[in-house]
Amino acid sequence: MNIREHQPARTSAHFAKREYLQQERFFAACADAVTGHCGQAVRLMPDSRDANFHPDYRRRIVDSFSYSDDNTQSIGWHTHANHGASSQVCCVNFLFPFVDRPDLLARWIDHVLGIEGAKPDVIERRNGEDHFVAFEWFPETDYLNEAGKDGKRNRGSNSTSVDAAVCYRLGDERHLLLIEWKYTESYPSKRDPKSLNGDPTRIARYQNIWQRPHGPIRADLDVRLEDFFLEPWYQLLRQQMTAYHAESDPLSEYERVTLLHISPKENSSLRRAKGELARFGSEVFDAFQSMIDPAFRDRFVSVDTSAAFSCVQSWPEATWAQWLLDRYPSLHIATLNEAPGR
Repeated sequence: MNIREHQPARTSAHFAKREYLQQERFFAACADAVTGHCGQAVRLMPDSRDANFHPDYRRRIVDSFSYSDDNTQSIGWHTHANHGASSQVCCVNFLFPFVDRPDLLARWIDHVLGIEGAKPDVIERRNGEDHFVAFEWFPETDYLNEAGKDGKRNRGSNSTSVDAAVCYRLGDERHLLLIEWKYTESYPSKRDPKSLNGDPTRIARYQNIWQRPHGPIRADLDVRLEDFFLEPWYQLLRQQMTAYHAESDPLSEYERVTLLHISPKENSSLRRAKGELARFGSEVFDAFQSMIDPAFRDRFVSVDTSAAFSCVQSWPEATWAQWLLDRYPSLHIATLNEAPGR
């Protein structure tokens, strides 16, 4: 997610409006969903926020996010986690059932990456349980120089993280898959005025780690770091730097680290390239991939949500799939078993 999540209520694209209406209808049919926060039928009241999750998983989800001990941080909820169109909530609803199902997670990894033989590893322990999916994940090493004066970063806020992460073995290699999730997000076409003067904090953090030979972006491009200070370019760059340095670190336990970006192909407002970097292509994810050094270009994968999860609909073991179909029907429009892609 962004260091500061985009606010769903400000999204004006047709896709977003349609999804808001769908979520309002879904909540209206749920006996335990009390809406009306801020006067909006798409926002759950604070005491009813748990109704945003699958009934069979909501208690475990809430307990997992709140869990902390000496070695494990609690996970922060985004400001709009009570919103029906929250991308964080959407991600959790789709991926949390894999937390303790490595058999099904393996099949999904093979499907979404077009590989064979993925074998998930435990990525963390929460509440005394092995988890095969971690949410709001960042590496233990502060590769992006984002820690505060106390040397700490908060999981889920004020530092670069990804919505979810899984690790798996493929043959003799251990791989890490970073997952970024989008739903109804859209972004302005102009940079924040605060960044127009150079943004010294961002420059100090990233100046020496974003471009080859010390980062993922091609060295031969006529681009400045400041050109990325517009969403979603800025987030894509930070997350790709995370993947690059987590793999390139001589002490890394991973032979390969890939950033998987999942978003609805119908969200054209998100996918339309804007700003200085639009000269590299009209579609933001294609354009961004073209800027990555060829040696690491396949470490960025962008897929449509419906194609990414079309396989799950055919699995009898995926007892949660029908609820997802009822909740997010537009994210299930792909033909069954369709291969991922844009």
